Amino acid sequence: MVNGGGRAVVLNDMIRGNLDREGDPDHNELIRRSGIVSSAQQLVAAARRSGAPIVWIRVERRADRTDVPETRTDRPMGWHLPTVVTRGSWMAEQIAELPVEDQDHVVLKPRLDPFQATDLDLRLRTLGARTLYLGGYSTNMGVESCARTAHDLGYNVVVVRDCCHNVATDLHQISMDRILPYFARVISLGDALAELA
Repeated sequence: MVNGGGRAVVLNDMIRGNLDREGDPDHNELIRRSGIVSSAQQLVAAARRSGAPIVWIRVERRADRTDVPETRTDRPMGWHLPTVVTRGSWMAEQIAELPVEDQDHVVLKPRLDPFQATDLDLRLRTLGARTLYLGGYSTNMGVESCARTAHDLGYNVVVVRDCCHNVATDLHQISMDRILPYFARVISLGDALAELA
């Protein structure tokens, strides 16, 4: 069992469909300016040094969309990227700047909440994780969903502010400032790196 001091890093949807969109230079520039990728690189490097396991949460859909819920809402998400993120597609790939290593864990989520219908909780408990350092795209969807459930399951949840983003910055800020503090500690990358050291 890998322990890492009872800590694990969980990063949500660090995929090309979110962070390196084909044919969308404006979106990609907003991502670059946010610093989410370079911050996540630093967090991952610190986790690797400390022995803390890294869990990559990703979404992949069937091409026929039969695994996509067609529920009625006031603001349909398109589940939830601009085009369907098909298994094996360029959009579903992990970005090159954050490679998955052999010792890492990958969880493919069928819904926004990565605990829903996955073995994420079982993996984390097997790894001895009690404190989760969360980040990813997007703050108010996948990251927030993960934080809520992790809190309810009894984990100590730490959201690393610099490792989260949504190009809809108002939604990012509301989640960071008004919602996530009820379920987690929200800290800077610098503070997270110090804790992992």
